[in-house]
Amino acid sequence: MGPSLPGSLLLLGLFTAGTGVSGEDPGPVMVTGTLGGSVTLPLQLQPGQPVESISWLSRSVSTAIATVTLAEAGGPDTLYQAETRYRGRVSVVGPGRSLHISNLSWTDAGPYRAHINLRGSRLTRTREYRLQVYEPLAQPRVTLSSRIGENGHCIFILTCVVESRGGSVTYSWLPLGPRAIVSHGGSVLSVSSRPGDRALTFTCVIKNPVSNSSSLPVSVPSSCPGPGILGGDTVGETVTGLLGDLAILPLEVPVGQEVEKVTWSSGGRVAVMQPGPGGQPVLAAGTQGAYSRRWSTVHRGYSLQIRPLRLQDSGLYRAWLALQSPRINITRDFTLRVYEKLREPNITVSSQITKDGACHITLICSLQQSGEDIQYRWAPLGQGAVMSHGGTTLRVSWTPGVSDSYRCTVSSPVSQSSSSVLPGPLCSASFLPCSLKKEFLLFLILGALQIE
Repeated sequence: MGPSLPGSLLLLGLFTAGTGVSGEDPGPVMVTGTLGGSVTLPLQLQPGQPVESISWLSRSVSTAIATVTLAEAGGPDTLYQAETRYRGRVSVVGPGRSLHISNLSWTDAGPYRAHINLRGSRLTRTREYRLQVYEPLAQPRVTLSSRIGENGHCIFILTCVVESRGGSVTYSWLPLGPRAIVSHGGSVLSVSSRPGDRALTFTCVIKNPVSNSSSLPVSVPSSCPGPGILGGDTVGETVTGLLGDLAILPLEVPVGQEVEKVTWSSGGRVAVMQPGPGGQPVLAAGTQGAYSRRWSTVHRGYSLQIRPLRLQDSGLYRAWLALQSPRINITRDFTLRVYEKLREPNITVSSQITKDGACHITLICSLQQSGEDIQYRWAPLGQGAVMSHGGTTLRVSWTPGVSDSYRCTVSSPVSQSSSSVLPGPLCSASFLPCSLKKEFLLFLILGALQIE
């Protein structure tokens, strides 16, 4: 009779490769599930191996959530479920005794482990899993705004908005043309439009590991209406905020009145505030979705605080104020505008020196970011200076001593930034053709004599 296999070698052949357990444990098996649905953590055993029991554990629970004991001689297995939040929702399925979890909740997401115990052995084999839970995506909505870009072209900004608590949302746009730029993780599409371009229609497509959804088609006009939000007028009080910062929509309660509740809403999102202990307002049940963690009350008031701000938070908000005595309802409307902090603008310069020695300079100020309500201004503005294309372009006739530099300042309702350029080197003789250098130098000499 040949030598018997050591216990460790016997264990190496216990599980198959792939989705099962191999001799060397691979990394965690990634499993995705849908909120409210069910999922299976796969485990595959080789037939005829002496497995005594399998214990399934979740890092969020201190004890095994389920243990299955395999009977000898083909008898029925015994499943034990501990008194945890998983009780009644778990079962083992298939010949590998995979773990099946039903009615998934957000708290079910996280690491899991299977402990496989061999009959007559003290060795335990483990298999790691990581469960991710996602909710089915609702239909996204698209906001449309515009601004004037460099060269006077109209820039349309389409922002795709969706509330998703589970994250891992990917964005795409249909169609994508040569003058379309995608930013902010794909949620923002900037389209450059020139005079004579035909009207275009775009659709935002969103996906997560368990679902996908598309917005209604959004048409971009063929003509530029100028800077601002399109497709929706400003309503009520306007509040501005900086991306990543906070914004407060102020709501005042009439003096001497008792509040029954205040309901805030925006684009299908709802938050209900009610008097809590000591009269302190609290968010009532029913405020759900990713936004619920960013909406809060303000100390001893029913104003709505949103933090941190996202570009998708821009839009219309309404507060319904229900008073107890007398029983009346008051409605307040707000328009929230969220802006990015402006980065330093770029200045591109071109110059032309004529035979009479005049140096004509064209300066174009531009931003490498999408935005709304951006204003451009130049300094200094001397005699003969001409601004065009929404303030992005400045044309001047420069002579030595007029100005040492020109500065472009860009501003939005929440931030501003600037950049400057020196015109002197652009109008030096080194930039001239040989046929004009002598004439230009003579022009400078005569100008210097006149100054003296």
